[in-house]
Amino acid sequence: MNMPAPTPETMTAADRREAWFGDERPGLVEYLRGYDLELSEHAAAVFRAVEQLFGRDAVAPHLLKVVPNAPHDAEKWEDVLLAPSAPRDGGWKAVELLDGAGLYGLFGVTPEDIPFAARRVWVATLPSQLADLKHHLHLKADGEIIRVVNLALSRHALDVEFSYDDNGEETLGVVDIGSLAIFGGVTEGRIRNILSSGDGGLEKVGQYVTAVSAAAWLKGRKEFFASIWPQPDEAVPEAPSPDFSDDVVFVPVAADGSHFHPGLARGGKFMIGAKGEEVSYPSFSEALSALQKMATPRWRRPNEAGNWGIVSGRDWKRIERRQLMSM
Repeated sequence: MNMPAPTPETMTAADRREAWFGDERPGLVEYLRGYDLELSEHAAAVFRAVEQLFGRDAVAPHLLKVVPNAPHDAEKWEDVLLAPSAPRDGGWKAVELLDGAGLYGLFGVTPEDIPFAARRVWVATLPSQLADLKHHLHLKADGEIIRVVNLALSRHALDVEFSYDDNGEETLGVVDIGSLAIFGGVTEGRIRNILSSGDGGLEKVGQYVTAVSAAAWLKGRKEFFASIWPQPDEAVPEAPSPDFSDDVVFVPVAADGSHFHPGLARGGKFMIGAKGEEVSYPSFSEALSALQKMATPRWRRPNEAGNWGIVSGRDWKRIERRQLMSM
């Protein structure tokens, strides 16, 4: 019997931790946890700077001893420090910090060894620890580490509705665009399109989105893992309310369960109609209006292989406008 795949609203804290630390990790987790090499490069840069200051012959043997869990027969710190997965295999404290930040950022839970009574303190102090990491390592803007750091800081802004400025003072809560894309299961390009159209309810502040508007938008995303760390681990996550709070739009649904949505624009246009009778529309609202007037609505969309083909509507589905415009 095939069991349905777990979804954010049904995954317990234990399920989410297993998804992060388990042997069978989803692709997104592998993508986010790929910071071993960058950590090794940072450590190697520090070691080389120390050698420049005091001389390799004087400090190299001592630097080798600094590397956690270095083999007894190792002769050079480079051989240990730059080995694949050296930070993770060596149990570096930075890995512990980043794993906790990634688990919290992506899945909204704290590490298992954090007692329930200590979770709020752990969450409250995480931003300052990550700020120190950013300051001392001078993280690359497009690196793996900053991706996890930003995700955790964005999650924190969603949870408490404020962020911290460079001086550690509370300021307007914001979520960076890359993190919002990960939270919502879409591309950064899609987020930028939503921002430019103004239809998704997202409010932009510089290169960020306000945490309040991001939280409202994410309520309509089935891919988002709402924070459950304030609840005891044994608590069962609550399914989202089926009630609608925003304007409702009816969209056609194909036989495979897919429906017409704003993400189906190709080259900025929507192709509507039967083969040989297709008409292109420049906006989603015009295309949807045309579909609603057709006896059998037909539109072009990509299949799982990425090939664009025409599908026919078999039913109609109502969906909140805010959720619809975020697709």
